[in-house]
Amino acid sequence: MTCHDHYCLIILISLILPLPSVIIAVSSSSSSSLNTHDHDDHQEAVSLMKMTRKVDTTSLESTDTGVATANLRPWKGQTLLGRHKHHLIRNAHGILNIIGWGTLLPVGAIIARYLRKFPLELYDEWYPLHILCQSSGYLLGTLGWGIGLWLGNSSKQYTLKTHRILGILVFIFSTVQMLAVFVYPKIKDEFRKCWEIYHQIMGYALIALIIANIFQGATHQNHAEKWKWVYVGVLAILALIALALEVFRWIIKYRIQH
Repeated sequence: MTCHDHYCLIILISLILPLPSVIIAVSSSSSSSLNTHDHDDHQEAVSLMKMTRKVDTTSLESTDTGVATANLRPWKGQTLLGRHKHHLIRNAHGILNIIGWGTLLPVGAIIARYLRKFPLELYDEWYPLHILCQSSGYLLGTLGWGIGLWLGNSSKQYTLKTHRILGILVFIFSTVQMLAVFVYPKIKDEFRKCWEIYHQIMGYALIALIIANIFQGATHQNHAEKWKWVYVGVLAILALIALALEVFRWIIKYRIQH
């Protein structure tokens, strides 16, 4: 057996036996049969075996984006292009829900509260505007929610149970609110006042769930702080508008009473 064949046999055994046993075998063999020139080749073979063992013992690493590596091989098609596509889909999910559920639905609630009677009393315009904001917000938010469900089902790493449960509750509540269009009682109905109270309470509870869920989802995005501050800015603008209309409403109400 030549020296070359000798080392090929050692490397083959290293894939089966533990590394210490192979090193002992190599040491005992080299002390009896290898010359000074072959000793350098022996060191190279040992280094190669150490590198092989290090690769074989690489542990599974996962990130929030769903990218995982085991033995330096990405899981199920996660190439560079696939990761970029996954990132774009997640961004689309966040943007659609922030615009749809997180912005348009609260705007619809502001319209219903402040434009229906006073201070502006847009009797003919407020209801179509309210329906437009609610329906468009519902459609965009539901689309984003569907994308989120797909992301959760396509990756074992992308589960986010709390975010998923809150999203399902938001979808149920918003669907119930949208069905109100078909069961809206007439002005002379006896239960009209009770229905309005229920509709308002349900709407405010829905908005609270939406805000909580958006911040919950933002914590799992890349650049989470930027996502959070963007939505904080959206909420600040909506809050300032609602506050200004509320103050104006109380001023008008005070003048009417006095």
